[in-house]
Amino acid sequence: MFASTKLVIMRNVNMLLFAYSYLFSKIFQKIKVYNLPLAIHIETSSKCNLSCLFCDRGQGNIDRPAAIMTFTDFQQIITKLPKSIYWITLYFQGEPLLDKTIIEKIKYLRANNYFVEISTNAQNINNEMATALVESGINRIIISMDGISQKTYEKYRINGKINFVFEAINNLLESKKKLNKKNPKIIIQYVVFKHNESEINQFKKMMKKLDVTIRIKNAQLEDDAIDYLPNNKKYRRYKINNDKLQLNKSLPKPCYRLWKEIIVLQNGQIAICCQDKNGELINEPWHNKTIKQIWSSKELNAIRQKTLIGDNLEICKNCDI
Repeated sequence: MFASTKLVIMRNVNMLLFAYSYLFSKIFQKIKVYNLPLAIHIETSSKCNLSCLFCDRGQGNIDRPAAIMTFTDFQQIITKLPKSIYWITLYFQGEPLLDKTIIEKIKYLRANNYFVEISTNAQNINNEMATALVESGINRIIISMDGISQKTYEKYRINGKINFVFEAINNLLESKKKLNKKNPKIIIQYVVFKHNESEINQFKKMMKKLDVTIRIKNAQLEDDAIDYLPNNKKYRRYKINNDKLQLNKSLPKPCYRLWKEIIVLQNGQIAICCQDKNGELINEPWHNKTIKQIWSSKELNAIRQKTLIGDNLEICKNCDI
């Protein structure tokens, strides 16, 4: 589980190349990509057990079937990854804990010296699952908790049970204590809407008593969802313009995420970022080309060029980087 000195040096050099490539491209207005990805998202599950508002999976807007990535496909992806990648997140448009091989996948990654993270709605972290997660060596778990009462919570997390979330947090903390483990670090994420902003202070007070980190996040909304916009402007991603929501701030030129990470979807397609929900912009699946080849492809460089000149894609309209 401990990376060799050579691997650590390789990954640190790649981080420096990332910074150099991005800044060179930004300053000289010419695309240069000397680095390889720092991180990769792997969608091991495109299934979900909730129907969250404004979530493309929850609202049925994902084109690919709801399915689980096989362990064989997963292994093949990992063996073809550039060694420069050090951070792997095992989620995208789906609930990772619906994957019955998720623990095996986490252990495989940790044995190969990757930092591993998942984000979960925490609806099925019983004592057994909590123990398995802690024993797997996973580095970080993000738990979504957008309210402290059932009435508030279920308004966005449709079909979710807030008591399951509280139980999940307790089970993970108890397992860490019992097994004497520092990891996983637990982040409790609260996405703010108008209907739940009144519970933020109480949420903070509750969480500060626990060995967790709090993350308050603004919500991604559709342009006509004004009724969900928080009253407090510090929690807003958008301003209102002609009765439509519009991003509060300008996006960076170019988009640094296109120099930093890439996403492999459950069906093998490639997505360029978290806004590319259906992987519609890169036509080559990982089966046909390596991640390294896709990373330096004309297709992806053309997208980088668009963001360099401020010609943002349609998917950029909700981005808040």
